[in-house]
Amino acid sequence: MLTWKKISELSITKRLRFGKNAEMVIENTDGTKSTVSIDELAKLDASSQVEVLTEAATLTAGDSGKTLILNSATEFAVTLPAPALGLRYRVVVSAAPVGASYTVVTNGGDNLIDGSATVAGLVVAAANEDTITFTAGAALSGDWVELISDGTNWFVSGQATASTGIAFTAT
Repeated sequence: MLTWKKISELSITKRLRFGKNAEMVIENTDGTKSTVSIDELAKLDASSQVEVLTEAATLTAGDSGKTLILNSATEFAVTLPAPALGLRYRVVVSAAPVGASYTVVTNGGDNLIDGSATVAGLVVAAANEDTITFTAGAALSGDWVELISDGTNWFVSGQATASTGIAFTAT
C-alpha cells in the first residue's frame, strides 16, 4: 500500500518520469485543484514551442503559445483559428520576403485584429483588420508580431525595422 505525505516544497534534481496518459493534480493557493496532463507538461519544453513554417499553415488551439518562424523562398499565408480566450501566437520572419509577402489572416476573413506595431520607429495602428502583411521588399529577418485573443478578437503588437515592413488591412 502506498502512502502519500503532503510536502510544502518539492525539489527534483534528476528526472521525474510519468507513464502514458498520466496526470498531475496541483492544489492552488486558493484551495482549488488543477489537473495537468502529460501533453500540457510537454508544452513546458521550450523547443516544442518553436516551429519553423515553410508553407501555408492553418493554426489550431494546440499551436497556442508557439513562436512560428516564417522561413521560405516562396511566401505564404498563416491562418489564425477562430478567437478563443487565451490563444497566443508569436510570428517571426526568418527569410525576408522578396517576391511576395507573408500574411497572417483571420479565419473567414472576419475583421477581428486590433492593436499596433512599431514600424521604423512609428506606431502603425490596426483597427478592425483581417490581414497582417510582412511586406515583400520591406520586411526583414527578425520582424515580428504577437497575437493574443480575448475570445472575441485578436490583439496584435509587433515590430518591423523598415518602413512598411508590417501593414494591417481589412479586405
